[in-house]
Amino acid sequence: MNDDKHIELETKIAFLEQNINDLSDVLYEQQQALDALQQNFTQMAGKLRDNEAAQAPATDSKPPHY
Repeated sequence: MNDDKHIELETKIAFLEQNINDLSDVLYEQQQALDALQQNFTQMAGKLRDNEAAQAPATDSKPPHY
């Protein structure tokens, strides 16, 4: 009976270790995706700022009717 309990505990530990490894892999993949999204966001924000700056009218220029 003691051996049965020992085997049961080892089985549970092996199962939990596998779950931890699986969750670790998923977490790593999610972090990679998050890093890529953050990089894309930063690039897009920079492009948007550049476009807005290029389209902004000059504040010291006279309107066309002068």
